[in-house]
Amino acid sequence: MSRILMLLPSRPVPVDAGAKIRNAGLVGLLREVHDVDVLAFGDAPARRPANRVRDLVSSNLPDMAQRLWSRDFLEALRNRLHGRQYNAVQAEGVEMARYLGRVPPEQCIYDAHNAEFLLQERLSGSGSPLGRLYSRLQARRLARFEGTVVRRSRMTTAVSEHDANQLLALAGGAANVRVIPNAIEVADYPFRAPTGQMQANLLFVGKLDYRPNAEALSWFLREVLPDLDARLFAVGASPPGGLVRHGQHDSRVAVTGYVADERPYFARCAALVLPVRTGGGSRLKALVAMASGLPIVSTRLGMEGLEAEAGTHFIQADSAAEWRDSLQRVLGDGELRRQLACNARALVEQRYDWSAVRDSVHSAYAWL
Repeated sequence: MSRILMLLPSRPVPVDAGAKIRNAGLVGLLREVHDVDVLAFGDAPARRPANRVRDLVSSNLPDMAQRLWSRDFLEALRNRLHGRQYNAVQAEGVEMARYLGRVPPEQCIYDAHNAEFLLQERLSGSGSPLGRLYSRLQARRLARFEGTVVRRSRMTTAVSEHDANQLLALAGGAANVRVIPNAIEVADYPFRAPTGQMQANLLFVGKLDYRPNAEALSWFLREVLPDLDARLFAVGASPPGGLVRHGQHDSRVAVTGYVADERPYFARCAALVLPVRTGGGSRLKALVAMASGLPIVSTRLGMEGLEAEAGTHFIQADSAAEWRDSLQRVLGDGELRRQLACNARALVEQRYDWSAVRDSVHSAYAWL
C-alpha cells in the first residue's frame, strides 16, 4: 500500500467551505486504496498588514505563496518526512504549494484548486486602481510560481479541463496534468423540488470578503436588486463593513455572516445567484445548490468548469438587464424552477458525486 502525506491549509472538518469539500472528499477516496496521513493548519496564522506589504516589496513570490508559510509547519513537515517514508506528498492549493520545494520532485503532487494566475488576470480589469495594480503584479508572479510548481511536480491535478489547459500552458506543455473534478456527497443534501409558491428570496453564498465575491455582490446590489421585488440573503464568513452597513439600512438585504449549516437557507430561497464576473476553478457551492433543488441564475463565468448547460441546468445572465429579466422569470414561474432543479440534480448525481469521480481519482494515482 502506497503512503501519501497531504498538506492542507485547514482541517478538512467541519466541511463548511468549498476547499474543505474537495479536501475531505479526496482524503476519503484516497484512503480507499492508499495509506494517507494529513498535515494541516489549525487556526491559520494571521499575517500582519505591515508584514504583507514588506513581503510584497522584498520578495518576488506571489502573495498567496507566502500567506501560509510557517516555520512551525515546515518543521512539522520535516519531522514527518524524517519519521516515515512516503511515496508522495500532496499540496492542496497554491497556498501550500511552496512546501513542495522541500520534497523530491518525483514525490510531489500539486492539487490546483484554481488556476490562480488567471483569476488575478481577470481581476486586473476591475475594481480600484490600487486593486488593479495589485492584481497585475500578482498575475505575473503567480504565473511564474504556478508554472514552476507544475513543471516540478510528478503530477498536477486540476478541477476542470479549462484549468488543466491553462496550467499545462504555463508549464510549457512539459507536465503531467490530470483532471479530477470538484465533487460533493450528494446524499448529504436532500433534494427538495421547488413548490409553485415561494417567497421571493434570493441567496448568495460564499466567503464574503473574497474579492471576486465582494465585487459580484456590490455589482448585484447596485445594478440588479433595486429593480426587483425580492430579498437577498448574503451568507458567508467575513462580510466587509460596507456590505454589513448596506444590510443595516436596506430591509431587502440580510447579511448573516458565517453559519455552520447553510442548508436551511437553500430550503427557504427561490434561487441562488452567481453574479461573479471574475474567478476560476469551479463553484462547489453551485454543486450544493444543484443537489439541493435550488435553481441557479449565473453569469457564464459563474458556472465555468462545470458541465452544466444554460437553459437546462441553470439560467445564464450577464448584463444587468438580462439579470433582471431572468430573475423575474425564475421567481414568477414555478414550473421553470422545477425543471431547472430536477435537471441540475440529475447532472450532479451523474457527474459530480464523489462516487462518480472515484475512477478518475484512482486512475490518476495508479502510478503510486
